[in-house]
Amino acid sequence: MNIHFSIHKFAPLIALLLILTGCDSTDDDPQPSAIGGTETVEGGRGTDVTVSVSLRSEVGIQSLSVSVNGGSAEALPVTPGNVNQAVDYPFSIPPDATVGTSYPIVFTMVDQDNVSTDFNAQVVVGTLIDPPSTYSFTREEASTVSYSGQNDRLDQLEEIKAYLKLTEAGESVSEQVLLDMFVNTGGNGGGSFPFTSDRQLKDKTFAPDLDVRLFEDLFARAEVASLAGSMGTQAENGTAGLIAREDKGSNILVDENGREFTELIEKGLMGAVFYNQIYNTYLTDTRIGDTVENVTLSEGKNYTAMEHHMDEAFGYWNSPVDFSSEWPTERASEDRFWSHYSNVVDNVRDGELGTNSIIMDAFIAARTAIVNNDPVERDAQVDVLYENLDLVAAAVAIHYINDTLGFLSEGKTGEAFHVLSEAWAFANALRYSPRRILSLAEIEEIMESDFGADSNFWNANAIGLNKAKATLVTAYPALASVQDDL
Repeated sequence: MNIHFSIHKFAPLIALLLILTGCDSTDDDPQPSAIGGTETVEGGRGTDVTVSVSLRSEVGIQSLSVSVNGGSAEALPVTPGNVNQAVDYPFSIPPDATVGTSYPIVFTMVDQDNVSTDFNAQVVVGTLIDPPSTYSFTREEASTVSYSGQNDRLDQLEEIKAYLKLTEAGESVSEQVLLDMFVNTGGNGGGSFPFTSDRQLKDKTFAPDLDVRLFEDLFARAEVASLAGSMGTQAENGTAGLIAREDKGSNILVDENGREFTELIEKGLMGAVFYNQIYNTYLTDTRIGDTVENVTLSEGKNYTAMEHHMDEAFGYWNSPVDFSSEWPTERASEDRFWSHYSNVVDNVRDGELGTNSIIMDAFIAARTAIVNNDPVERDAQVDVLYENLDLVAAAVAIHYINDTLGFLSEGKTGEAFHVLSEAWAFANALRYSPRRILSLAEIEEIMESDFGADSNFWNANAIGLNKAKATLVTAYPALASVQDDL
């Protein structure tokens, strides 16, 4: 018997069977293996972080390994045969790692069919701390900030200033006493300091000034002039002695060129010691550069060498730890020396300069960057410090030039010489920055010519003073808009 049929008649049924057969086959096939997790984990240097990964394989997991930074693979514990498993991989960020460093991590899972699957992650070095609101830093709840040596030297200069001011009452001063305070003889300034210390000013003084005996010469000449003043000698052109401050009703001791000894010595040492040490010692690569120890704590201390060096720079600026612009008048006694003079110019023209906050924020940010081991941020903030500390000196010099112009126009010679002595010392401070804007010759011209021909204040006049002011404003354009308000 012959059976005959057409395949076309059964085509729809065959197609359905094929679809169903295909579906069954797909359900039975194992799914591809997969591994995933957090691609980027961040942590500060010296901290432990965890990179979490999730494994899945329908045929079962066989093994998991990890390779860091292209290194040899390390086996990680898994349960063979598991279909799903979560694994936490602990990673210790090196304590000397710098902010922004990335450590690539490759996880490799092998399933029971010997098929491997990779997952790429990375650990990125972030920050340990954010900048605090004040210059206050701790480690394990104990302060890491120390600048006692700087405080000692500021206290020593306070005593030198107080001793020199005895001349205002017609008393004489001794060259030897000043020298003893300068080198801190016997640890108490030869008996002149009401405290003891093993620090001194002389060994931190700008070396070229020591070479020409700048301050020793001033001490010697101050003694001679004060002896004359104690006998009633009144200063005049070419004669050292006392000259009255018309508004204050007191005297000042000036040299034969009208320069006040107290201001030249006090403000001079502010530059030759304090600014010199900030600029030429503590903000340099020798003290806070990349090769300086910033992991291991100094012996017996709670700070690294780099942390301490930044603190010492801050100590020479000597502001309160919460110093800011618009510093309250009721706390005016807390700022002294350089921070005091920053405060003098800070609020000019409704705070246009804002030097207090700019400098304070830079010190805090630089110290924070050192804690975080962030050399890029550290160096950026050091640039801010060099620029704005120098700006303060220039601004204060203009401030006292303006005062001098006013007093000269009123015929008040004593007052003019007092503030011009301050202008001289602040212009002199511009010499100490290794990043100085004005050349040494330009600074010398201001001090020795513009402030009075032949280095003589008795020759000072508005033409020379305005020339000095214009030189400073040109060099420091940020002062242009406030030059007459300083």
